[in-house]
Amino acid sequence: MNISKREKTAFAGCSNAGFTLLEVLVALLVLSIGLLGLAALQASGTRYVHGSYLRSQAVIQAYDMADRIRANLPGVQAGDYTDLSGIPSTHSDCTSSSCSAAQMAQFDLWQWNTANAALLPAGAGTVTIAANTGGCVVANCICTITVDWHEVEQTGTVAKTFSTTFQPFSQP
Repeated sequence: MNISKREKTAFAGCSNAGFTLLEVLVALLVLSIGLLGLAALQASGTRYVHGSYLRSQAVIQAYDMADRIRANLPGVQAGDYTDLSGIPSTHSDCTSSSCSAAQMAQFDLWQWNTANAALLPAGAGTVTIAANTGGCVVANCICTITVDWHEVEQTGTVAKTFSTTFQPFSQP
């Protein structure tokens, strides 16, 4: 039995038949797993960026209220920034008319909480003013601004809070 050169070549090709297809399938599987990992990483990154954006908005809102408080020191001394009961029904529009310190405080709180609700999911804010004995005067008055919102995390919706404390009166 003599096997011709042509038959040897045909038999040699049969032993490797389908090997390249298997390599391609394995490479496709590895590439698919890598792309799924990349998509999961992109989704996590987007969620973290959005959470960072919300925290930045909360900080900006807190410092906005701090600036409003510093601009209305008589309202701080009277404790008008801590009363949320008249909001939003009894506030005056202080952008086009002159207002008392109490009206300005109510307007500031209304405008600030309206912006909180628009910028942050379930956004709301509060102001507390603590004074040592002798009332809220120079170096005795401490304001705490708190901004609350909800953030979506992997475990579900989580309540978040940013709080800052400052003295609205400058030291002499």
